[in-house]
Amino acid sequence: MSDAAYLRYTLHTRPAAGWRTPGAIDYPPAVAALLDLPVPGWQEAGDTLVFWLHVGSERDAYVATCLAALRRFGALDVVVEENDWQQAWRRFHEPVAVGELYIRPPWVPSRPGCLDVVIDVGMAFGTGTHASTRSCLQALCTLPCGSLLDLGTGSGVLALAALRLGHEPVYAVDCDEVAIAAAESNAVLNGLAPTYLLGDITDPRFALPQTNAVVANIALGPILALAQRYSCAETPDAHRPWRPQHLVLAGLLAEQVDDVVLALPGYTLRERFALDEWALLHLEMR
Repeated sequence: MSDAAYLRYTLHTRPAAGWRTPGAIDYPPAVAALLDLPVPGWQEAGDTLVFWLHVGSERDAYVATCLAALRRFGALDVVVEENDWQQAWRRFHEPVAVGELYIRPPWVPSRPGCLDVVIDVGMAFGTGTHASTRSCLQALCTLPCGSLLDLGTGSGVLALAALRLGHEPVYAVDCDEVAIAAAESNAVLNGLAPTYLLGDITDPRFALPQTNAVVANIALGPILALAQRYSCAETPDAHRPWRPQHLVLAGLLAEQVDDVVLALPGYTLRERFALDEWALLHLEMR
């Protein structure tokens, strides 16, 4: 077997207990455990997570520990990937149409009359197919155009879609160097130039650009950290801290929404909707 061979793992997540609704999958902690692995690629497929590892890496003690942790979330199957993992991964990446936007992989042709966004396969999360990403794309289509900050940009899909829709300038932040590199590559594919920033949004020392709108498709913990930052944002006028006019917050479960709204008392809930198991909030400053 060659050094280039890969193993394809499929995690069939089981219903979670307690903090999720009956029948819901134990998805967010499973993803957190998955991202501890040195995976060249992964994909959500319904109630399963599919990912690839180099053959032989499973014998590494650290990797073995991570795989054992994943088995707490359900049945973990593994097979040898007969083809290159990138070719196998392509079957998961289908174009997504949201409003005027058409998010597609580079091997799918553009659609006439649509705003084209090309996202190549890579290690960064975000092809437009995930429910929380589709919700953010839908929200972007309704936001008034202006400056925008994309937090947790991943592949850059939301930042690039925002530019296509007429938002500018657009900034995009991620704490993962691999994600920033993938997002920059996708920007080149599209002939677009958002400003990418590497940093941790939960670190109050990391300065965030001041924009009219913020889109954050992340998770509850970072969103609550973001809420704390905006509640004490620095500004020359200490009596009125700067805050973005619009906050679009996604990557949340339905039962987490109330906690987020309570953490942002300076905002009014303008829109709330759910897609699959994921909730999105559009908040506007009072």
